[in-house]
Amino acid sequence: MLAKKIAFFCLFFLFAISVSSVASVPSPQEILGFKVGEDFKLANWSQILTYFEKLASSSEKIKIIDLGQSTLGRRFIMAVISSPENMTRLEEIRNIQKKLHDPRTIQPGEKENLVKEGKAIVLISCSIHSTEIAASQMSLELAYKLVSEVTPEIQKILEEAVLLLLPSTNPDGIDLVCDWYSKQLGTPYEASSMPWLYHYYAGHDNNRDWFMLTQKETQLVTRVLYHEWFPLLVYDVHQMGSRGIRLFIPPYDDPVNPNIDPLLLRELHILMGKAAVDLTKQGKTGVATNVIYDTWYNSANRAAPLRHNMFGILSEAASANLASPIFIRKNEIQLREEGFETSDIQSSYLEPWPGGWWRIRDIIDYEEITAFSLLKTISQNKEKYLSDFSLFAERQIEKGKLEPPFAYLIPLDQKDLPTAYKLLQVLQGGGAEIYEAQNSFMADEVIYPSKTFIIPLTQPYRAFIKDLMERKAYPLLMTREGAPDLPYDEASWTLPLQMGVKAIQVTNSFKAEMKLLAKIEMPQTKFYGKGSSYFLLPNQANNESILLNRLHKKGIKIHFSEKPFNDNGQSFPAGTIVLDAKDVGLSALSSLSKDLGINIFTSDREPKTKLLPLSKPKLGIYQSWVANTDEGWIRWTLEQFEFPFKLIHNEEMKAGNLNGSYTHIILPGMSSSTLIEGRKEGDTPPQYAGGIGKEGISSLESFVQNGGKLIAIGNSSDFAIQYFGLPLKNLVTYPSPRERTSEPSSEKERKERIYCPGSLLEVQINDSHPVGFGMGKEGAIFSYFSPVFAVEKGEVIASYPLYNPLLSGIIINEDKILGKAAAAECSFGRGKVLLLGFNVIHRAQAQGSFKFLFNSLLY
Repeated sequence: MLAKKIAFFCLFFLFAISVSSVASVPSPQEILGFKVGEDFKLANWSQILTYFEKLASSSEKIKIIDLGQSTLGRRFIMAVISSPENMTRLEEIRNIQKKLHDPRTIQPGEKENLVKEGKAIVLISCSIHSTEIAASQMSLELAYKLVSEVTPEIQKILEEAVLLLLPSTNPDGIDLVCDWYSKQLGTPYEASSMPWLYHYYAGHDNNRDWFMLTQKETQLVTRVLYHEWFPLLVYDVHQMGSRGIRLFIPPYDDPVNPNIDPLLLRELHILMGKAAVDLTKQGKTGVATNVIYDTWYNSANRAAPLRHNMFGILSEAASANLASPIFIRKNEIQLREEGFETSDIQSSYLEPWPGGWWRIRDIIDYEEITAFSLLKTISQNKEKYLSDFSLFAERQIEKGKLEPPFAYLIPLDQKDLPTAYKLLQVLQGGGAEIYEAQNSFMADEVIYPSKTFIIPLTQPYRAFIKDLMERKAYPLLMTREGAPDLPYDEASWTLPLQMGVKAIQVTNSFKAEMKLLAKIEMPQTKFYGKGSSYFLLPNQANNESILLNRLHKKGIKIHFSEKPFNDNGQSFPAGTIVLDAKDVGLSALSSLSKDLGINIFTSDREPKTKLLPLSKPKLGIYQSWVANTDEGWIRWTLEQFEFPFKLIHNEEMKAGNLNGSYTHIILPGMSSSTLIEGRKEGDTPPQYAGGIGKEGISSLESFVQNGGKLIAIGNSSDFAIQYFGLPLKNLVTYPSPRERTSEPSSEKERKERIYCPGSLLEVQINDSHPVGFGMGKEGAIFSYFSPVFAVEKGEVIASYPLYNPLLSGIIINEDKILGKAAAAECSFGRGKVLLLGFNVIHRAQAQGSFKFLFNSLLY
């Protein structure tokens, strides 16, 4: 009897402690002053930070880690949530996970103990697209429930899992959206979109940066993913359009990327089947699978983990108008965009949504149920999932031993060596192991020298490496109407081609003495020759543009050679930079170039060719009030290479006298209607309505006629051709956003249409033209239905060869572009119009074509 009383009082005491602990944990409503998911209410980043700090100070189950700062300087945090016991041994748990991610470090018989002692690390990433804002709000409630509730289910999650919760991977965007929404709330513009990008540089493409790692946010999270925590599951929470399905969850649509382990995808299907069951049990209709989103492309936060032996999970919920509810009638539901013929019950859409009110609260509910389902399933089967996590890596390593390619080699004899180092840094940032040959070695019957970089594929992240390095053949899929189906994003992204780097695929096993490199560092600039009167730069490396901009900033005179020439047995191309030592000494030049990894040659003789002065450009970039990711990427790239510029908006464009402020103006890729008409009056506050109009067209014409250079990129070429009356014709029709579900085109149209949905194509370059200086005779460009020009009059700078130009991806009706121009220049009055039809920047990946733009500004 006494024992029963003692047991009762112990249980009562523990219960009292639990109740007391829960009572001390603040709810989101207590801190925010409103309920999570309440109509017309949004928590901004400051409020989100405040709540997580309050939560962490009230409970041992959560801690906040500052990962760094966002692009605009905001705190970038990650919440770690688990049981108090696990929180005391996080370093041990991380080390176990690190060993499991790389089975080569596990001793025989050790794995069983590791999966028993380890915990399932899961990462949930919210609202990278900040207009998809519900997930950032959901993160508050998810954290609160995990920390405050004491149900057996949550206790199990906390005991067996460690949750890494990112309230947003775009804190800047959260504040931009909240600020815009609060200002427009209750006005006619409540549902209007912002007139600027919600990531300062990348906009929507901040979720297309998960292998290139150009932005601060992706750098911070990638460090967590592949260098510090190695989560076995990454759940990236998104929203999509309002009028289709209510929620997408995997399995993913076709095509399947063959580099992803089929066993991983099979396990993912089981995991997501349980999530679908949980959603259905809780009455959530409109859930679809196997549609829209595929596993083909690499650069999203749910796609890159799949190449790293992790479950990469995406959910896409239907959007409201931010926190404003919307009402959708049944006949307004549009499922053809999701690939459905009808809204009837079907295997991928078992319980259609009937229509009605849709609120941010609904979105939060769907996302929260999915998050808890994943945590529950993983925690209930923790040892299985940890074992599988290691098994996926084992399978990749074994493939690397048995299947070609066995390695990729990056030799040092590169046209642009600094960019080759940048490629290696991209791979290493994604967790790949890079080695350096210690002696000469033979591979595929070719002898390579010591110092050659070796990337063997007998490593855990083999799929990631191979997917970035290999040339691709995109599988042709057809719509029901018989037209080619667009890839969800792009058909190819092969990095050596995009970056202009020589990479060699090794198809037979080989042996080499090699050293693992802890960190790839840019080499120091090297000086060659014994002269002291002149410095010569071939200007073949992108980083040389940085030096030129630094020289311009210092007011140092710069000349370039009009023609190729030889000096002391060394050949120099047209466009070689010539610096007089009287204008800049060796010490000053060494200081200005020391971090660039370029080659500078010295000479005692002035080159025997005509030298022309290189003027400092005064650059303007047109920035529309229709937010434009191409414009953002151009800004980011030019900043990295230290080009000064100013932004031009509609009023300045209309006002005229552009020559007084600019020598060069860039029109980022956009349609003529966007450029001229902009946003409609009544759809946005008046100061953001309209485009450049007729006045802007006249101003641009006057600018070029009076000696300015207009650089039209991508589809803005159509504007220049039409309104300047240029003697060119664009042969390519850009697809509409509805292309996937458009009415069937005629057989004749299908036979005639040039179809190139994000592929890498070969071009032949006129390297005697200033825009082609230093680029060599051939190159690769990225084309997404990019303009192709039939030139009647003008200078062709880059053209497609007379054979199939496809290097990686897919192209249909390629015979229509053979011999046609990819880039051209036309005189107009005393100025020039330069048409760069392809995307010269492409998400900062296409570094092999950067010089088309850089040369346009420098020469």
